[in-house]
Amino acid sequence: MEDDLKIQQYTLQLLEENDINFHSFSEFRNFIIEKINNWINNDFEHLLYLLYRIDVHEDKVRKLMIEHKGENAAEIITDLIIARQKQKIETRKLFQFNTPADISEEELW
Repeated sequence: MEDDLKIQQYTLQLLEENDINFHSFSEFRNFIIEKINNWINNDFEHLLYLLYRIDVHEDKVRKLMIEHKGENAAEIITDLIIARQKQKIETRKLFQFNTPADISEEELW
């Protein structure tokens, strides 16, 4: 649950949509699908730029689009974005540094 909120927060921050709240993860996912559909139809270059910023590789997108031909492209891309954001969160957890309470900030440097 906490990870779902972080995924929403990080993704919305990258999309510059910071003032939006959702009642469920499904509602968030549907919002992203709508945004991506809009970019596919109206501003494909912007979509490519965002995928680059989020670090979703174009090759992966192309491969999945071929494998799932005829399916909703925006849903496939949304799921790739969510999966990448989950991966980033897990990586951050692995490398998170907790400052010991008895050491000051100055001593850390």
